[in-house]
Amino acid sequence: MTTRLATILAGLVVAAVALGAGIALRQVFQDRTISPVATELGEPFNLVDHNGAPITEAAFIGRPSLLFFGFTHCPEVCPTTVYDMETWLTDMEVPKDDLGVFFVTIDPERDTPDFLKDYLEPQSDRILGITGEPQAVREMAKSWRVYFQRRELGEGDYTMDHYASVFVLNDEGEVVDIIPFQEAPEIAKAKIAAVLG
Repeated sequence: MTTRLATILAGLVVAAVALGAGIALRQVFQDRTISPVATELGEPFNLVDHNGAPITEAAFIGRPSLLFFGFTHCPEVCPTTVYDMETWLTDMEVPKDDLGVFFVTIDPERDTPDFLKDYLEPQSDRILGITGEPQAVREMAKSWRVYFQRRELGEGDYTMDHYASVFVLNDEGEVVDIIPFQEAPEIAKAKIAAVLG
């Protein structure tokens, strides 16, 4: 076998192996795509709602829910999401008792029960705020794998960078879908309708 032929054959073998590895790697990444349905999120917690009443993970059991993590000083994402959730459910004529809707603060130092109540109730009578001791709130948010980070603005002021999607939960408190920020209304409502059955 000539050196040139051997080189060509070796090159073909390397190309075939690389192609096979590429296909296998793509399959691995496809198989590793995380679905919210298959991801266990949330741990037991003891916090308070915006009426000052105790609330635990049991609030997410017994009926489907929407769960959003935000903060009242948020300039855009949070007020928009609160407005969107209220609009979707009003458009769909969803009875209040059929779907829980929760706004968990990631800024408990400022978002006391009274502050959350004053923020949420003028916008919606169906969204329940959740807050509590800062460490307990942070642990609850982390158990849902929610990203949040305090960002200083200077002169003692700060804002919070945070995860901006709404979790859609079934009546067992399991995540079955996610509604990203600024999702098309019809798609968002279809996701809610699916969990309502």
